[in-house]
Amino acid sequence: MDLTWKAGLASMVVCLEQGLKFDSNDLGAHNYRRVTSIRIPHISSKLLLTASTERNAWLEAAEIICDAYLDIYSAPKGHRLTTRAQSTFVEEQDRLTGRAKRIFDPLRHRSRLNSPGA
Repeated sequence: MDLTWKAGLASMVVCLEQGLKFDSNDLGAHNYRRVTSIRIPHISSKLLLTASTERNAWLEAAEIICDAYLDIYSAPKGHRLTTRAQSTFVEEQDRLTGRAKRIFDPLRHRSRLNSPGA
């Protein structure tokens, strides 16, 4: 993704070479009810200047390269009760096949490792 802003004799170009990833997970855990994640593994931003709007010659004045990883945890009051109710419901529905258990157990283990205060 490339974004360009032009203002007079200056331009700013922002490039997300590896894109933007957004994840939302409402698999409740002990410390939170929901987690939302935004990941931008590579952000490149350049400030370009030109001496004249008639010539199409731009010079790079500055460059910033960074990344951004943001996890937002939601833990509303009473979330542990709703999390337990959700888990109980899924376990009851999954009793015959065990498919959900095989899917959710690794996620729960990862959630415990990544949760705030762990």
